[in-house]
Amino acid sequence: MNFWIELSNGLKSSLIITFVLIIATTLIGLRVKKLSASDVPTGIVLVSVMFVEMVNNMISGMYKKNWKKYAPLLLTILLYLLFANTVSLFGLTAPLSNIMVALSFSVFAFLAIQIVGFTTTNPGKRALSMLNPLTLVGEVSTPLAMGLRLFGNLLSGSIIGLIIFRGSYELSVAVFGWIDVIVLNVLGFGITQTVGIAVGSFIHAVFDVFFGAIQAYVYFMLFSIFMSLATEE
Repeated sequence: MNFWIELSNGLKSSLIITFVLIIATTLIGLRVKKLSASDVPTGIVLVSVMFVEMVNNMISGMYKKNWKKYAPLLLTILLYLLFANTVSLFGLTAPLSNIMVALSFSVFAFLAIQIVGFTTTNPGKRALSMLNPLTLVGEVSTPLAMGLRLFGNLLSGSIIGLIIFRGSYELSVAVFGWIDVIVLNVLGFGITQTVGIAVGSFIHAVFDVFFGAIQAYVYFMLFSIFMSLATEE
């Protein structure tokens, strides 16, 4: 219990997302396994099958061969990021709003790309290329920028939401502060606060769903592309 309390809110959200995804994907996988060739999937099973097929089609176009080895990893990353970037809609802290969680994605991307590169190409030739300072900087800076991109976009969405909420308060004071009648003052203040909260909530939801999904897709595509390039060098 003390271990859980001492964790940051972002890390707690990350563990919750991981636990939920493990259970959900396991249950859906069991339902898919029961399907016969003549069965037509419906509901969440249909959506899951279509989503996996879409991701597989994208990945297969990037790799010349053995794309099935990397598909589960890439699909898992995409699923996690989609939920991690939108989880604040459910009252949880977005994991990637924590700089350490975002940087862990940079470290993971760097290690994954290097492991794939060393195991699928000539390891000696790749090791020699890493001695070139420009090559080394490129190999490190790319995954670092990918992680910081996730953090920056989640942070900017939170800042804009705070600006909207604060702006509604300042607008209430500026517009209705001169009214001497208490009833009208309170009524006007309540109206502008309600409008401000509604607008702020809408913008917050847009940033979480729309821009969060886009950033998850961008990270997924960049990771897939750089990993595929590592298999060809």
